[in-house]
Amino acid sequence: MNPDRSEQGARPKILIVDDTAANIEVLYQILKAEYDILFAKSGTDGLRMAREQMPDLVLLDVMMPDMDGYEVCRVLKQEPETARIPVVFVTAMDNDEDETRGLELGAIDYLTKPIRPCIVRARVRNHLELKHRGDLLEQLSAQLAHKNRELEVLVREDGLTGIANRRHFDEALRCEIQRAARNGRNLSLIMCDIDHFKRFNDLYGHFAGDKCLQLVGELLKKSFKRAGEVVARYGGEEFAAILPDTSGELAGHLAERLRLELFGQALPHAQSPSGVVTMSLGVTGGLVTRERGVEWFITSADNALYRSKEGGRNRVTVWEDQ
Repeated sequence: MNPDRSEQGARPKILIVDDTAANIEVLYQILKAEYDILFAKSGTDGLRMAREQMPDLVLLDVMMPDMDGYEVCRVLKQEPETARIPVVFVTAMDNDEDETRGLELGAIDYLTKPIRPCIVRARVRNHLELKHRGDLLEQLSAQLAHKNRELEVLVREDGLTGIANRRHFDEALRCEIQRAARNGRNLSLIMCDIDHFKRFNDLYGHFAGDKCLQLVGELLKKSFKRAGEVVARYGGEEFAAILPDTSGELAGHLAERLRLELFGQALPHAQSPSGVVTMSLGVTGGLVTRERGVEWFITSADNALYRSKEGGRNRVTVWEDQ
C-alpha cells in the first residue's frame, strides 16, 4: 500500500492475473468492496499492467499457457520498478515442491483453490498492511538519510560563511598530505588573516563584521575551485586554503591575487592604514615528505603569516624552509 495513496484517500490496487475468467470473477466479487481491482488474462499482459499501474498486490495464477506464474513472478522480482510489489500465488497445486518453488522466486504467500473468501480477505488485508508498513519504514529511512546528510554538511560547514569549518579543514589537510606523500606530489597551504578585524568590529558593529567575513569566504570560493582545493574558516577572522599539486611559488602568486581581490573590493575601514579592509597571508608549499606532515605545514604557514603581520600587514609571505 503506497502511503501517499492512503493519505489521498485512494483505495489499494490489486492486480489479478489468471487466464480463466471465472477465477477472476470469483476474486473480484470477494475483494471489490475494499479494493480497486485490475485484471489480466495472460502472463504477458500481467507484466505490462504491473509496470504501468504499479499495483499494491498481485494475485497470480500458476498455470497459464503463454507464460506461467513462476516466470511472471521471476520477471517482476528482477525488475527494480516492480521488485517490491508483493506477489501471492493462487493455484490448485498444493504440494510442498510447488509452494517452495514459488516462495524461492520471491512470492510472499500461497492461496490454494478452491477459494475460501474469508481466508482470501484476511491474507490480502495482512499483506497489504505489511507492505504499507514496509513502505512507511522505507520512507522514514529515506527521510532519516536525508537529515543525516544535512547534518553532515552542518558538521563540516562554517555556518556564517558557508565554506569548510576547522573540523573539515583538519580532515582534508591530513588526507591531502597522505595522498601527496603516496604519489610524490606537491602541496601548498595558505593561511590568511583579516587585518585589524577587531577594530573593524568595534567601529562598524558585529553585523558589518559578519558581512566582511562572508565577503572573504566568497572571495576564497571564487579564487580556489579546482578539484581537491579546500577553503575553510580556520577560526575567527582567520582563513585557510589547501592547494593540492601546487608549488609554494605558484601558491604565493595565487595568494597575492587573493590579497588584491579583497583590496579591490574597497570595503571601508577607517581604523586601517589603507582605509579599506585588507588581509595578511602566509604561504607554505613544496614536495610532501615524511618530515613535512600536518604540523609542518600549519606551523610554517602560520610563521609566514606572522612575518606578513610583522612586516606591516596587507602582504604575502612565502615560507622558505631553512
